Amino acid sequence: MPYTFLPIAAQANRPASRYRFPLFLCLFSRIAAESATASEMLNGKRMNPWRVLGRDTLRRVVIKVAGSLSEYLMSVGEIRKGWSVPRNHELWFRAEDALHRKTRLQPGIYRPRKINGVRKSVLKLLEIENELYEEFGRSSTQLADVKSNHDDWEWDSFFLMQHHGVPTRLLDWSDGALIALHFAVRNKPLPPKSNSIIYVLDPYWLGKRISKDPDREDAKARWREYWKKNPYDCYEDEWERLYLPSDEDDAKDPLMATPKIPLLQDSPHLTRRVAAQRSRFMIFGTDPLWLVKVEKERDSRLVSITIPASSINRIKQELIDAGITESVVYPDLDGLGRELKQAWKARR
Repeated sequence: MPYTFLPIAAQANRPASRYRFPLFLCLFSRIAAESATASEMLNGKRMNPWRVLGRDTLRRVVIKVAGSLSEYLMSVGEIRKGWSVPRNHELWFRAEDALHRKTRLQPGIYRPRKINGVRKSVLKLLEIENELYEEFGRSSTQLADVKSNHDDWEWDSFFLMQHHGVPTRLLDWSDGALIALHFAVRNKPLPPKSNSIIYVLDPYWLGKRISKDPDREDAKARWREYWKKNPYDCYEDEWERLYLPSDEDDAKDPLMATPKIPLLQDSPHLTRRVAAQRSRFMIFGTDPLWLVKVEKERDSRLVSITIPASSINRIKQELIDAGITESVVYPDLDGLGRELKQAWKARR
């Protein structure tokens, strides 16, 4: 069973000695009965029920492990139902390797060095990002087959940087559950040696939360002051430009400081690849761990689904059967080549 929800709080008004202890025994029995799925979650090691329960058992217990395509989609459906997300509202999905747990939900520019695990200062990383941004803008115009006007190129080049592997403050998501599942299993070795994690986010919930943050009002106020001083260089309602990489002059201006909290951005589908992957972007501010903190909150609408290593090969085949392949996600000759190479590796 991929998704287990136990409303333990419903027993709170009953005598503890009569109801709560049997309830815990029922939970242990349920976990034991599903030991095959539970053990897969930790690569063959039996789960400790106390570790699963943690200290929040008086509210609820949620266990999400998907060992097949159907279990994964069932989990997504249960999450949508549990959050009461309307059918016309999308969810966002992001795949990561469980090996990178320490850097989860952090954009590439903010991930510490693998050698010593030390992250440079945020100011230094912002400086490096701007240098990469300027070089990409200078060199990419001859290489990119993208229709973008001059006014949009500042943003378009930023999104293209991220999409083509340059470290930035952008954290990419997809509004396609199966696209994220493909990314969760596509680069795993044979046999897979680690689990994959797919994060599920309610962007509407997060957007409302961000809009109420004092940091957002501060950013808009600072931009209004900047616009008053530079009315011919920008527009009054372009405060989102504070999230673009800053050049040396802007970096010295307190009014142009990068905000702390992220910005959710529904970027245009500049290329066939961006469109095929149903890409969505979250632009981080100056707090690398902001989203990790949100994930840990009690009522967070950011949760994860574990894909056990032992189930990855099965899910790869199920995705192929469903038509989700490398050449679909990467609709170009490189994608087709990788798809055929994957087929060769599976048969050799």
